[in-house]
Formats: sequence, C-alpha cells, structure tokens
Amino acid sequence: MRIGIDIGGTKIRGVLLKNNKAVKKYEIKTRNKNSQKVVLVQIFKCIDKLIEGENKKRIKGIGLGVPSPIDFEKQRILTPPNLKALKNCQLAKVVKDKFRIKAVIDNDANCFTLAEALLGAGKGFKIVAGITIGTGVGGGIVIDKQIYHGEFGNAGEFGHINIVKNGWRCSCGRKGCVEAYVSGKGIIKIAKGLGIKNSNPKEIEDLARLGNKKAKIVYKTAGEYLGLGLVSIVNTIDPGIIVIGGGISHAGNLIINPAKEIVKRAGLNPLTKKIRIVKSKLGREAGAIGAALLICG
Repeated sequence: MRIGIDIGGTKIRGVLLKNNKAVKKYEIKTRNKNSQKVVLVQIFKCIDKLIEGENKKRIKGIGLGVPSPIDFEKQRILTPPNLKALKNCQLAKVVKDKFRIKAVIDNDANCFTLAEALLGAGKGFKIVAGITIGTGVGGGIVIDKQIYHGEFGNAGEFGHINIVKNGWRCSCGRKGCVEAYVSGKGIIKIAKGLGIKNSNPKEIEDLARLGNKKAKIVYKTAGEYLGLGLVSIVNTIDPGIIVIGGGISHAGNLIINPAKEIVKRAGLNPLTKKIRIVKSKLGREAGAIGAALLICG
C-alpha cells in the first residue's frame, strides 16, 4: 500500500493506493495558507485518516505533490506561488519524522502527469504532457513512464510560459504568463471585463452551458490563451498527448476546443494535428494517485 497526498491552494486530497487502485480517499480544505503550522496540521490529518484502521507496516511510503518548484536533492519546497506557507519546508523529512514512514515530494503537476501517463488518458504514449488548471496552472512531462525533471528540476512549468507581452500580473510576480489568464483568477478577470461580476469559474461555466453568450466568450477566450501555451509545448517537446486536469478542466470542451483550434493553426509541423488534447481520465484524485506512484512498488 502507498499513500498519496495532493496539496493544493484550495484543497488537500489524499488516497490510499492498493494494487494501483484508490481504496480510500480523504479531502480537506486548505485553510490559513500563510501559516506553515496550520497547513502541516491539515496534511497530517489527511494522512492520519488514510492510515486509520490499516496495518502501518504494510504502507511502503507517502508521496506528496506540492504546487511549487522543488529542490530534489534536499527534498525541499522552494517558491510555492499559491501556498507561500510551505516555502523552504523540507516536507518529506517532516512527514517521515512524524509518521516513521518513508516520504518523498514532487511537484503536484508532475504527480498528475505521472498518474495519467501510467493509469489514465496517457497510458500507452511515450511522451505525455500534463497541465493542471485551478488556483494556478502547473505542468509536467513524463517520458517512458518517468517524470522528466530537467537539469534543475524546473521542467514542465507550463503555467509560466509568457503569452502576452506586458500582460496581466501572475502569482509568480511576472506579467503575461499562461497562469494569469487561464487559472481561476484569470477566468474571473476575463468575466469581469465582459460585465459578469461576483461569479466564480464554476458559476460562469454553468452559465455558459445554459447558453449565456458572455459566459461562453469567457471560456473561449481562456481556451485561446491556453492554446497559445500549448503551442509552445507542442513545438518544444512534441508529446503524443496533452492531458488537462484540475478544477477548471471540468469545463471540458468549453475551454479545450478553443485551445485545440489554436494548436491546429499555429503548430509548426503539420503532423502536430495528430497530437491528442484531452481532459483527465482520473479526475479529481489524479494528483494524489500520482503522488502515491512516486513510491516504487
């Protein structure tokens, strides 16, 4: 058995994985994101709930997906833009010391992509790119069933591809990133520009499905911005499939179809039309499942 924890800016999700199947799940809201102590207590609670009633000796390890670049040598969280409380935290060591179980960390979007590559929509593809769209926009690359981290662990940060010169400010501090336009905050900002106020992305999605023209334009616009980011991915790593997950992905074709159109028109190689761009198969638990898969065996 393996435990996987997906730590997000909005929710912390956990699964207990047995024979590559999630046999137990637990979810808790991420509260007081500026307090490391409070966030750690919530992570511990999630792990406790998954261990409860199980033979602790049979748990091979705990994998933790975090929304941040990682110092893999020191297993240290570096600069999490949407969960600043965990900056510089050696989370794997903290969890190992607390539970006396092996623990490892990786970027949450890397975990998502690993899960989709091994067990989900990307199964059978040599090169899988994954994008998670929620509070922020993350990305991951899996090649031959292994996460590709790059030289310094920064590979796959697709949310911070620059798509608009001097554009909206991103949570990373720069301007014009994919995340600034496609994340939940970006969608709300697009909506406000069209006169849709005091709505969250889910409410805007619901309006779009009911035929509201402005709401449809919101997701079409966000999808086109997403497509600009996907073009860079396609022209850089040439994946066989791009899997899109996270809360915003539940909008499905409202956001994915406009992105596909941009890729079709702007891809450098005409063969890139063969690249599949799909919604996550594993759904909300994909990140936690991928975190569990960090533990070998």
